[in-house]
Amino acid sequence: MTTLMQDLRFGVRMLLKTPVVSAVAALSLALGIAANAAMFALMDGFLLEPLPFEDQHELVVLRELREGQPMEMAAGVAAPNLREYTEATSSFEETAAYTIERANLTGTDLPEQLQVVVAEPSLFDLVGVQPAFGRGFRDDEGAEGSGAVLVLQHDFWDRRFLGRRDVLGSTVTLDGVAYTVIGVMPEDFDMVPADVQAFRPADFRDREDRASHDLLAFARLRPGTDLTQVQRELAVVSDRLAAEYPDGKRGWDLTLAPVADWFPGPTDRMLVQILTAVAFFGLLIACANVANLLLGRAEVRQKEVAVRTALGAGRNRLLRQLLTESVTLGLAAGGLGVGLAIYVVRWLQGAMPPQMPSSMVPTLSPLVVAATVVVSIVAGIAFGLLPALHATGGSLREALGSGSRGGTVGRSRKRLRNAFVVGEFAVALALLAGAGFMIQAFDSFMRIDPGYQVDGLLTFQISVLEDRYDDDEAVVAYQDELLRSLEGVPGVSGVALMSALPRGYASSRTPYEVTGRPVADDGERPTADFQVVNPGYFTSMGIAIVQGRAIERSDRTDAQSVALISRALADREFPGEDPLGRSLEVRGTSRTVVGVVEDVQQRRISLAGEAGEAIYLPYAQLPSRNPSFAVRSSAGDPSSLAANIRQAVWAVEADQPVADVRTLQDYIDESLAGPRSISLFLTVMGGIALLLAAMGIYGVMSHSVTQRRKEIGIRMALGAGRGSVVGMVTRTGLALAGVGMLLGLPLAWIVFRGFTAAVNLFAGDVGISYAVTLTGALLAVAALSTWLPARRASGVSPVRALREE
Repeated sequence: MTTLMQDLRFGVRMLLKTPVVSAVAALSLALGIAANAAMFALMDGFLLEPLPFEDQHELVVLRELREGQPMEMAAGVAAPNLREYTEATSSFEETAAYTIERANLTGTDLPEQLQVVVAEPSLFDLVGVQPAFGRGFRDDEGAEGSGAVLVLQHDFWDRRFLGRRDVLGSTVTLDGVAYTVIGVMPEDFDMVPADVQAFRPADFRDREDRASHDLLAFARLRPGTDLTQVQRELAVVSDRLAAEYPDGKRGWDLTLAPVADWFPGPTDRMLVQILTAVAFFGLLIACANVANLLLGRAEVRQKEVAVRTALGAGRNRLLRQLLTESVTLGLAAGGLGVGLAIYVVRWLQGAMPPQMPSSMVPTLSPLVVAATVVVSIVAGIAFGLLPALHATGGSLREALGSGSRGGTVGRSRKRLRNAFVVGEFAVALALLAGAGFMIQAFDSFMRIDPGYQVDGLLTFQISVLEDRYDDDEAVVAYQDELLRSLEGVPGVSGVALMSALPRGYASSRTPYEVTGRPVADDGERPTADFQVVNPGYFTSMGIAIVQGRAIERSDRTDAQSVALISRALADREFPGEDPLGRSLEVRGTSRTVVGVVEDVQQRRISLAGEAGEAIYLPYAQLPSRNPSFAVRSSAGDPSSLAANIRQAVWAVEADQPVADVRTLQDYIDESLAGPRSISLFLTVMGGIALLLAAMGIYGVMSHSVTQRRKEIGIRMALGAGRGSVVGMVTRTGLALAGVGMLLGLPLAWIVFRGFTAAVNLFAGDVGISYAVTLTGALLAVAALSTWLPARRASGVSPVRALREE
């Protein structure tokens, strides 16, 4: 221990003797460690135990999906199908299903729209989490006549009821029904999705609709159960149901997967792994850079090492001392890296969508900090080992002569430093190429022309009060009056009603058929984005009518059923034909196409194979109980309309909650926060890679110029011009960079293949333009970093150089 403390004190003194070199080395390494710490935090949330459920490795999710669809597109499961699945196997210890519904909290000073988990009573037992106080659901609760009870989510209880424990037994009115509060969930528990406020029990046994795949179903496997065998057992049941109930089940497969493979999905997990690899590449570049700096410092200290060897210090003792210095530097960089990672992780936390469970939100947990410390120590050993071996290698005579006479140890150090630079450029090329591919793809997701005018729109959502408007006719009458009230607000130039805001998580697709073209199999039915809209929708959103007419006020339930389609759907279904007057079977009704509109980006991120196909129906012919609104401001900031918009809604229905009032741009920004954060992270990592690669080759060439001062002086004394000296040094540096980039091409190809596999689900434009641009930037950085030392070398005075020892 005494020897270790002595080594530590001596190591700190030696680091402080060269503060600039030590600071540059520590900062370089800290940047790489900070990126890796942030990725450790992301992996800890996404990959290890992403959900706050007990023994989640025993939990599986059951989902039905259309044949050929990826798992990310899978729907839920139909209630009657789920009953038959659970009855057909003994491999499930317990099952539970739930769905998410909007509910209106009324009878208070401020009505509020809630997200409520409607679940079978066994849900809390299945996930292994019970209320923090109060109780969960009894087995008989949820059935008709059993009483209405409610369990509150912790943050909602804390916000709305000020954390009062006497909330138990109180009454809460949701959609006109009085519910008794019986429990409050623990603070660290989140459901999937996380933005819910309450839980109520339900009995799904009376549901018989096999076409409604709306339940999320979990099952806990019995110990020793083989998931593959269960999948085969239930596949037989699924095939039987498809034959017995072709209208609702044919074309749908059943899939079972561990919950961690479902949320986050395979694509999200692969993206996290790729980001981790990118961060690791950055750390490799930083380590190579620091190793180069230490090699340069080792040459300065070679006489010190030789003297200590001559005085009897053994090689192991010197190695331990030098490694202690590098590990100390690594730990110092680790501390600085953790400090930087705090801000990076906070930024990542801000980018997480509200649906994300808190257990998946990245945090600097003790596990993450411990992993960062280990990385710091390993990095210290990794970048310090080779410089230490070279500093203590060779004979005493060679060590004393290597610095000035160019002995074998000096030449080997030069080769090693060159190898580090070559490796830096190879890894930097792979990192930049991969970053370029991903940035280009994410930019294509975010910068796509939406097809509508985003600026000037204020949006909000409502859920129509079920106890007051209990049929479609009443809903349409209420929405008619609500639209008139909104249109009368000063500063409002248009109001759009729709079933879901564009580019959000709630957008949906619906199957359809062209009348006269029967589809043999339900799984082969094409799908399109689906919107229920009012007559003012297209004008208010700024969507152009290409052919025919828009929705009109006369398109009511007593009129002809009509539909508008997008240009992409018209091109797909009626190429070279006039689509007007043709009929589509949508939602069980034959609807006449009366207009064609420009394509609109409805989805948050378009999937491969989708080109903007969409169907629009009049809200009066298929009313939505959970519509969204976009109000266009005639001038100024649309946010200034918020208070008047709420008053206009309450003037029609005083108890109507108004949810998520914000501009459409803010809504889209939140929806795309994840891709935008990934793109920014990759941009920063690419910039760091460029900076570190520049530092690496600049350090090598500067050191080379210093070592070759006498040679350069002799060349200039013999008549060599400044241009030839600059060219000689520049060619050497560019040759190193060129070899590194050549070796980096196969690595860049591997990164490209991994990336394309991760995003092949999405419709993104992935070419080589960004990669070529960033590669050119890397070459330009190499040229500049080589030219600066070369320019300094050309200013060497032959007389002074020849006088130097």
